[in-house]
Amino acid sequence: MFAFDGGYDPGQASHTVLLELRRTIERHPAVQHASGEPPGQFIRVVATLDPAILGSEADEGTLTLRWYAGEAADADPEFVFHYSENSGFDCGWHHEPNPHVDGWAHYQERLSADDEYEYEAVSFDSLQPVPLLWGILDRLEIRLTDR
Repeated sequence: MFAFDGGYDPGQASHTVLLELRRTIERHPAVQHASGEPPGQFIRVVATLDPAILGSEADEGTLTLRWYAGEAADADPEFVFHYSENSGFDCGWHHEPNPHVDGWAHYQERLSADDEYEYEAVSFDSLQPVPLLWGILDRLEIRLTDR
């Protein structure tokens, strides 16, 4: 994405990716509603899910997506796909600096809001937003089913 002066605009690039991720996630059968926040220049997408479709017994679940395209057009993105449910369980796949793992890619999880997160390094097949989203949704379903 380019700014009006012809330079790269990381805010616009991030918004464009989040707009596409919102459109994409709305097609998943577990998604009841998805919205970008704030309207007009997204910094996150929040999707309300039906956890039962993903294998959870919780009544409510939310998947929050954050995407930062980076300061340069060729920079690796920073992102978060973080799931939480009303049972207190939450987990997420992150690609950002974190002192708990080597490298940027990690999974974190806690069983209840009073627990500490447990972290593990992971890898992603793609850093392209849409394939990554589908892969994360597959991983989330596996995690919720195996819990």
